[in-house]
Amino acid sequence: MNMNSLSRRHFISGASAAIGSAILPTTAAEEEGKSQAYEYCTFIKFLQDLSYEELAVQLAKMGFDGAEVTVRKGGYIAPGSAAEELPKLAEVFKKHGLKIHILTTDLTGPASPHAESIITTASQLGIQRYRMGFCRYNLKAAIKPQVEALKPQFRELAAMNREAGVTGVYQNHAGAKYMGATLWDLAQILRGIPVEEIGCIFDIRHAVADGGSAWPIYYDIIKPHISALSVKDFKWGLKKEGDERLSHVHVPLGSGQVDLEAFIRSFKKDFQSAVVTLHIEYLRREGLAANLAAIERDFRVLRSAMD
Repeated sequence: MNMNSLSRRHFISGASAAIGSAILPTTAAEEEGKSQAYEYCTFIKFLQDLSYEELAVQLAKMGFDGAEVTVRKGGYIAPGSAAEELPKLAEVFKKHGLKIHILTTDLTGPASPHAESIITTASQLGIQRYRMGFCRYNLKAAIKPQVEALKPQFRELAAMNREAGVTGVYQNHAGAKYMGATLWDLAQILRGIPVEEIGCIFDIRHAVADGGSAWPIYYDIIKPHISALSVKDFKWGLKKEGDERLSHVHVPLGSGQVDLEAFIRSFKKDFQSAVVTLHIEYLRREGLAANLAAIERDFRVLRSAMD
């Protein structure tokens, strides 16, 4: 990124915002009873038929602090329109007391299409995090060399983020083809990269789906790199009748395999503040009203566990 593309004022304000909002670990030296501050947003993947105003009204009514907004192919905002549309959305959100907490993107490196425009715009608007696109393995080739090959790409993107004062966050996603599914590989790639430049948006649903009862180990491995938290649930099921292979099916929060209360107890011990994003994935074809109702319902479950 050419620093001339960012004004010094925007660069400094963006960097300060990113540092100020970094997820903070709890230490023994903190005053007893100090309040814990969590900001809540929701993934708007299935709310994309709403106008900016309608989206803001619905989020504010449900009590969210903001949103995780899709800026990717097929997203709420097209990547090529980010510079024009994100300021409009941010202005509407501001009117309703909301933030754009996270941008969901397809960015995996500085060479990704529209990377500079999206990161620059995020910096100018004080949007502190963007979720990266997924890196996938070739399962017919050795894995370790593929991990090594990703390290320079992540370091270059980290430098770009540092210059802009924003944070990239990489989500762990279950499945052998996804880099980061078992967390050890992502931890290796992120070693030496400050969490303010690239961190992990830890997804407890995917950690349990891939690791089962070993999810606390996955969590411990990536804990130093966690920058935000993604929350959803699932149940095991057969891929199809007569097929013995198990799949993981999205379900309402609190009704599946994720021991939400156990995880939240651990998380709150480790982090005194966080951006927490709620994902609703189980009503893909049910329409807007059903997804809004599901978000409202699951948000109550999440807040009950967090409070």
